[in-house]
Amino acid sequence: MRGAIVTALRKRADWSRQLPRPLTIPDVMTLKTLADVRALMRHLPEDRQARSTWRYVANQLAQAASGADPAHVAVALRLVLSIEGVECRSK
Repeated sequence: MRGAIVTALRKRADWSRQLPRPLTIPDVMTLKTLADVRALMRHLPEDRQARSTWRYVANQLAQAASGADPAHVAVALRLVLSIEGVECRSK
């Protein structure tokens, strides 16, 4: 899997790619693009960013920015938010 991530990162990243459906975290933000997800992740405390679940989302995000299906990011993100008890709605 590591090789796939390195290959994906070599391609030019397109952070403007759309998620399949916008995701709203009430009173926080609405995520429509990969750039929105990246912004959310940059605001996470370091201890959260270090968790394996969030590292997985980061890997899916990097791959999607390089051409992989953005749906994988959306699914991973929704699962992690659910695990952490954060409300998230699809629009």
